[in-house]
Amino acid sequence: MTIHTRIAWAVACATLLPMPAVALANDAASIRAEGPDATVLPERLANVPTGGTSTLVDPTSGETTVVPNNRGTSFLLRSAEAAGVSVGFRVYNFGTPSALITRIGPVASPTDWSWSWKLKVNHRETSVGSDDVVIRPGDEILWMPSVYGVPDSELDVVGPGAPSVVGEAVTVRVDRYDDAGVRTPAGGVTLAYGGQSVTTGPDGTATLATLPGWGDVVATAPHPGGVGTVRDSGRVCGFTAGRPEECGLDPLATRLPDVTPNADISSEGPLRVSATVDGRVISLDVPVPVRGQRPVTISPAGLGDGSLTPVERRAAAGRLASSVAWELNQRTAQGDTAVTPPRGTRWRAAWTGSTTTVAPLAAGEALVRVRPRSRKAATIDARTARVATKRLADCGLGTRARVATRFGYAMVVIASPARGGRACLARGRG
Repeated sequence: MTIHTRIAWAVACATLLPMPAVALANDAASIRAEGPDATVLPERLANVPTGGTSTLVDPTSGETTVVPNNRGTSFLLRSAEAAGVSVGFRVYNFGTPSALITRIGPVASPTDWSWSWKLKVNHRETSVGSDDVVIRPGDEILWMPSVYGVPDSELDVVGPGAPSVVGEAVTVRVDRYDDAGVRTPAGGVTLAYGGQSVTTGPDGTATLATLPGWGDVVATAPHPGGVGTVRDSGRVCGFTAGRPEECGLDPLATRLPDVTPNADISSEGPLRVSATVDGRVISLDVPVPVRGQRPVTISPAGLGDGSLTPVERRAAAGRLASSVAWELNQRTAQGDTAVTPPRGTRWRAAWTGSTTTVAPLAAGEALVRVRPRSRKAATIDARTARVATKRLADCGLGTRARVATRFGYAMVVIASPARGGRACLARGRG
């Protein structure tokens, strides 16, 4: 069920629900992206730009291409940035430069091209590259995995026509669209809603009992190319008998904020990571590391939740940095060369003073210092390594500090095995 449908539903139900009618978004399009195993960009509304261009910069080759802001590629990049979802792409030049989407959120297409990201507009396969697909207000945009030569199958969930009393039986229909946009009933599809799980009949429908508040009815079916599953979701709302105002407008119907395009757009947006501390979820957007630029750091003092104690802030910073390292290692495993660290190292979270840093380290190494590479940094780091090595010897440790250059960073590390080395240096500073 598209968000346009959800807003129309809310307007149509204005006589039932004591809330103001809402004007339909006549200058927006809906967009979502589905990975093999999960939704990577939940469906949202976004304004369709009426002009301007974006310069897309390949972070590996430096190749660029200029794409109008109302085209499929730049519309995805702008919408994903507004939603806090990062996107990766490469720019290829076979006479004319063109961008190819390689990753949406944490999911990257494989380097063996066993599947790739595909753009569908209004349930139809596009016949040109996403740089050339014009997005218009009212369009329904879907990005999904596709296997070359295998016809795709898109699901569309059509929910009930109005909110329902909690516990009331509601009918949900699921349609299936082929690449030409031809609709057929989607029988045999699994529907999940709260703790309920049912299968649609030959007519594509199934019955569920309404739960309190807004919730997603998620439809899944095997991907025709064997790439996980295809899915869609529809929104259902249940209210207490006599209190229809409990539903109100679907909170997901709020459109994404406009993103003012920068002169250049790289293929990396922010990473959103989360950590749980004492039952509370702390979320943070952090930049993806870029070769030779400032490393990713997370300071406990910079966490905005004022309810955290100093101990909880330190724990949250460490866990958030570990989440960043895990995400970068996942991308490396999926073939994202833009974030691949040097051979023999992995992204690891490390404390440098009172700040957590994500840096490429070998197993057993400890980090003393990391910063962008420069002539001044090389001189200071050499002196830092000599001082640290002397302190390690004074502590009776059979290891030494050394200077390393990795991912364009100037680093001082304690060589493996570094057990006890950080504590020794901390005592020396004290």
